[in-house]
Amino acid sequence: MSTIDLLREYRKALDVHEKMLAFEMDSLQEANIKRKMGDIFLEIGKIEGKRENFDNAIRMYNAALESNTSKEYSSQPAKACRGLGFAYAALFESDECQKNIELEIAAFQEALRFYTLEGFPLDFAAINSELGAAHRKLADLEKGDLVKRAKNSRNAIEAWTNALKVYTPKDYPVEYTAAKIGLGNACLSLDEIEHDIGLCRQAVDAYEKALNFCTLERSPVQFAAVKNNLGVAYISLCEAEFIPENCKRAIAACQDALQVRNPEEHALSYAATMNNMGNAYLLLAKAENDREFCERALQAYRAALQIYSLVQSSPQYAAIQNNLGNVYLILAEGENRAENCMKAVLAAQEALKIYALDNSPMDYADSQGILWLAYLTLADSEFRAENCLLALEACQRKLTVYSGASQPLKFASCQKDLAITYGMLAEIEDTAEAKADDCRRSIEACRESLKIFSAEDHPREYAELQTLLWAAFTALGEVEDKPGNCRKAIVACNEALQIYAQGSRADYADALKNLGYTYIALAEREETGDNCRKAVEIYESALHLCSLDAEPLEFADILKDLAYSYVALSEVEDREECSKKALKAYKKACKIYTEMEAKLEEEGDPMAAEIREKSEECHMSLQSCKKILKAAKRSAKASSALR
Repeated sequence: MSTIDLLREYRKALDVHEKMLAFEMDSLQEANIKRKMGDIFLEIGKIEGKRENFDNAIRMYNAALESNTSKEYSSQPAKACRGLGFAYAALFESDECQKNIELEIAAFQEALRFYTLEGFPLDFAAINSELGAAHRKLADLEKGDLVKRAKNSRNAIEAWTNALKVYTPKDYPVEYTAAKIGLGNACLSLDEIEHDIGLCRQAVDAYEKALNFCTLERSPVQFAAVKNNLGVAYISLCEAEFIPENCKRAIAACQDALQVRNPEEHALSYAATMNNMGNAYLLLAKAENDREFCERALQAYRAALQIYSLVQSSPQYAAIQNNLGNVYLILAEGENRAENCMKAVLAAQEALKIYALDNSPMDYADSQGILWLAYLTLADSEFRAENCLLALEACQRKLTVYSGASQPLKFASCQKDLAITYGMLAEIEDTAEAKADDCRRSIEACRESLKIFSAEDHPREYAELQTLLWAAFTALGEVEDKPGNCRKAIVACNEALQIYAQGSRADYADALKNLGYTYIALAEREETGDNCRKAVEIYESALHLCSLDAEPLEFADILKDLAYSYVALSEVEDREECSKKALKAYKKACKIYTEMEAKLEEEGDPMAAEIREKSEECHMSLQSCKKILKAAKRSAKASSALR
């Protein structure tokens, strides 16, 4: 039957049902006729695509529900609710009003009071499939409200899971495939908020099972969509627990999708897949610091940008700009620091033409995070004060997105960034008052972060924060209450050492050096002998953790600090013996620095200049130590003569 003939038959049926309503009948019969009229309007709407037909369908379904005065909830009101749900779904496709989805969900939930798994399994599954899709759409619309978005994503997962209680791969392969794809999509949506590795694995499993039926030959467009989303799931899996193999699986999935998606026929889909491929290469680049992966990521992102534009595809354009910013930050670690940092800044600023606190808070925070790190990295090489202040402003803007209640880990991480920034600012302040203020703010940020990053649940972050506290208290002690702040710094350093003792030898050695430095600083004000001896003991322990062959510069640095500790100790006890030990340590350090300087100069390494400075400084300390030793010997001879 042609479409015209079908429409003619539907309109005849409407006329018949309209006339029937003129007769006397009970409420159940009247409700049934109105419900059937709703069904007919809905079918006409699907053919004509006119909003008025969906409005009429909704009007008739609601009339049917009002006419049904029976207190017993039976198939008739259930059918009307189900039809109402489909009508609101169709209406949403017409005007995308969020209220329509909310009404759709309410109607389907009401229908499920009757269509149970035990009584009507196929209806139960079909309605749950519709609910899953509706909750997923609602989650997308509520992107700015993370709590509501998470709730709707969880509801979508529950609905698709219910549908899969009926849809088996053997009996209902088409419906099973659609439900698995829907489940995977809902898991990814929730993972964006909760960052749960279990959700990533569930999404991967759902997509891979769907691909048993959704093949390149049978349904190429759907195959490409699933492969693209599988790539996203593997990327999310890597973000939760980095395994290079999963990045490679993500790249392979994207390459499979690109067998179908091309810039000529599927431009936007092609760009989305290229973006995902770039994300996979970006993760590899971050983990392995490999320039080649950075270049591949840039190629993928640039290919996507040829499709996306600031005006026509603004959210996607902004996402690519953030991704580009992250690549440039990695490149800045290796070469052309200032140039790549500025490229990262420009990319983030482009993204912020679209992202705002009120419309895309998470993406806005990501852009601010790129700005923070770019400016902070620039501060190490140029315009330190100005770039530190710009980094601080970006970090503070980022912090407006997160709270300890809704996004505790993000909030804690941002507080840590804030502590780092205030610590850098404290190093360059002109006045003692300003330096103290920065130190106190750094301490406050550390303590906020430590409310979330505990030693038990987040040992690495906990240790890093304790190290930041050590630095802040140590710096604060330079301008006020030196003994008190040094003691607080020692407590923080010991907290970090408890974590590092179970992990990285290099981190443990660094923490020991920090502790030794603080004991020397404390020795300047109180218990000089005891504190100097503690510093000596600590530096000697640190030496045992370093290998002269593998880490010569680290070894030399510790020797230099050990020598200084002996010099300080010589002020209060056995001046000649302490000076001899200091001289011995300085000589060893000088020898290492000199050899390393010559080697690096021969290789043309710019770090040779930095080693030369250390060598010269160490040589000067060595000469001073010789003078102290000579003075100590003269003093000893004079004392002997007097006796």
